[in-house]
Amino acid sequence: MSDQHESRWSLGYTGNRIMWAVIAGALIACLCGGTDLPVQTQLVVLLVVGGVTYGVLTLLHRTRR
Repeated sequence: MSDQHESRWSLGYTGNRIMWAVIAGALIACLCGGTDLPVQTQLVVLLVVGGVTYGVLTLLHRTRR
């Protein structure tokens, strides 16, 4: 087998998965900002969406190997 280097932008890098999780969480939090939700609830939404996004991206990366 030849050793192929992964692209710098691939999901193989933890930093890229974290970046996408933060972007998704921030997007959803911004959408919730227009509602009457308390700030604490918005922070929980940001963390949950970010965590779920990171988990899904990690699973996608592992199943593509």
